[in-house]
Amino acid sequence: MNSRRILLFFYLSILVIAASTSTLIIQPSQASPAQALSSQSELPDLVEKVMPGVVNISSTTIIANGSPGMEDFLRHWGIPTERKQSSLGSGFVIDTDGFVITNNHVVANADEVIVTFHDKRSYSAKIIGKDQKLDIALLRIREKGKSTAPVGLTAVLLANSDTTRIGEPVFAVGNPFGLQHTVTAGIISAKNRTIGLGPFDNFLQTDASVNPGNSGGPLFNFKGEVTGINTVIYSKVGQSGGLNFAIPINELKTILPDLKRYGRVPRPWLGIVGERITPAIARHYRLSTEEGIVIYNLVEDGPAYHAKLQQGDIILSIEGLETKEVFDIERALSKHRPHEKITLKLKRGTQTLDKAITLEELPKLDALPEGIH
Repeated sequence: MNSRRILLFFYLSILVIAASTSTLIIQPSQASPAQALSSQSELPDLVEKVMPGVVNISSTTIIANGSPGMEDFLRHWGIPTERKQSSLGSGFVIDTDGFVITNNHVVANADEVIVTFHDKRSYSAKIIGKDQKLDIALLRIREKGKSTAPVGLTAVLLANSDTTRIGEPVFAVGNPFGLQHTVTAGIISAKNRTIGLGPFDNFLQTDASVNPGNSGGPLFNFKGEVTGINTVIYSKVGQSGGLNFAIPINELKTILPDLKRYGRVPRPWLGIVGERITPAIARHYRLSTEEGIVIYNLVEDGPAYHAKLQQGDIILSIEGLETKEVFDIERALSKHRPHEKITLKLKRGTQTLDKAITLEELPKLDALPEGIH
């Protein structure tokens, strides 16, 4: 058999399934330079300062047992027709009005979300907005029986992640394996990482130990500011291997007003199915260029359909931004809003054309087949 090592991406939330048991094996690890930094007096002081603003998040989803139409059979044999599935993650308070940030995959499709603070206070949370593309969710908590935020909330400070430097010490606070408010330290190992999860990959890489359950939790710099949102680990075994990835906090700042106002990020789309041109594709179809995105199909009544784009058209650029990869289309469109008019440069046969197109809002992702842009 091929002995090739396989590395897998793991989201950091934990699925807790009823009646399951697991064994946790704790092994000693070597100290890193950043862990040596953690012995300095400043880190305990910072942790004490930020801990009240970090929360643990538990979400519960009701899932139907069996297939549709089996309800009578299940009831006859006394088998529950529904079961609960829980997910554990982390988050942080961004203002004293009760807004909390976490990952979208922690609370996606949740029927109930509970936010728990370091002092054991717990509140039911409402999902205010979600962005599946960036994997960010905005929650809001209220005092029990009231329409106001709980008294005494401590909001974390948000850094300017553009100024974060490689080698800078950082520390993570979260809920790994359900161990509440765990602190680990490391450094920023790299910036602007693309790991193949989507068009907006732009991760901070850190060796601070994060594990399943850290999803949505804060990655702090040594000023006590959140510089990233812990989201993904890169591992062979599903737990920290020193390759951990966080969404830069400036990405959150960009979409936060939309999440508060609309409950989503209104992203535009073209309504095409396309693929990056390779030399092999260019030769096979006898295309006139070896760069760009060739359109295989159009979504009926989509923006590209209305603009009379055609199968076989090659998109060379969008508003001057070259489109050499499929993800370049979404990155270029992200700079615009629905209903804006933009210009695409196309190759149609031997002709080079400028096509005006009026953008429309991307429909819900779960209503679209994969590969549509």
